[in-house]
Amino acid sequence: MSDPAIKSLKPRASSPDAERWLEALPAPVIGIDAGERVRFVNAAAADLLAGVGRGLLGRRLDEIFGPDAPLLALARHALAGASGVAETDVALVGPGFALGRATVAAGPVGDNGYIALVLSNPQRSRTAPQTGPNAAARTLAHEVRNPLAGIRAAAQLISRDDNPDTAALAKLIVDEVDRMRRLTDRIDPLGSFEPPKFEAFNIHEALERVRKLVGSSAPDVMIRERYDPSLPMVRGDLDQLIQAFLNIAKNAAEALAGQQDGEIAFITSYRPGVKFRSAATGAARPQLEVLIVDNGPGLHPAVVDRVFDAFISTKQGGMGLGLTVAADIIARHDGRIEVDSTPGRTAFRVLLPIDADEVP
Repeated sequence: MSDPAIKSLKPRASSPDAERWLEALPAPVIGIDAGERVRFVNAAAADLLAGVGRGLLGRRLDEIFGPDAPLLALARHALAGASGVAETDVALVGPGFALGRATVAAGPVGDNGYIALVLSNPQRSRTAPQTGPNAAARTLAHEVRNPLAGIRAAAQLISRDDNPDTAALAKLIVDEVDRMRRLTDRIDPLGSFEPPKFEAFNIHEALERVRKLVGSSAPDVMIRERYDPSLPMVRGDLDQLIQAFLNIAKNAAEALAGQQDGEIAFITSYRPGVKFRSAATGAARPQLEVLIVDNGPGLHPAVVDRVFDAFISTKQGGMGLGLTVAADIIARHDGRIEVDSTPGRTAFRVLLPIDADEVP
């Protein structure tokens, strides 16, 4: 059983948005204050740390993992700076326990020196006890549904307006609220989203929804589409792929803020001769390509190689989790995501598998 005290902890000096993201992340997250004391763990971390010892609330990190622990050194590095740090193959060991190894990203959340440690892909050396659905995540999903219902009702009233543009925008709001409701219904507290529910659909359906959403929130940005009309259907989770593309496109729109000639292009194509082997099936499959390209200032050279890591962001107040979520969703679809950035051109390239008999 996980320590019940762990589940009740809430991040101090962090924003409500930070709390929601950290609780929903599939990776274990440990929140540390400026005094190196544990102030928060999410559901996955509670499972990983079950049995480590007495309640973790208020305990210093060196008391739990030891004064020479690699995790402690990484946390101190993050506490001493203003940006995120990361390290691979970190040993998760302490007095009387060994939890394996993990990639650890550490970054500031909120004010007053609060940081979060995100443990990606921990390779456990023991079998950790499994808990039931996390009550906090369930409560969060419930609380999100309440305002969504009000937003939907208001949008339906607006849709009765005789102005066709207003009615179209209201319908977009209703459709997006319905999509968010479906996502909250399917939250798996121990793994962020449930595994994708695969169905066949046209990839342009997802991109058109994203185009409308970004266009309504960033009206000064020109959005262009270059779609290949001969592309076959893809099999995937429409709601989740919309979220992945939306996270990428929103980042592009934010990078273009204040730029008079800001432009985002959505480009689709079939890449003949490009095949990747699926880990799930072991078969090499042809790929459909989606490019989301903007003409903004480009990513900072220090960030571009770590843009999909948690807490890596150059935006004021940004949490650096949008692209992490996008990469996770693409990976769940046996896809690949890459980025190429120079001043004046940043291109996110997403490759999704298609069946060989569907190749145009």
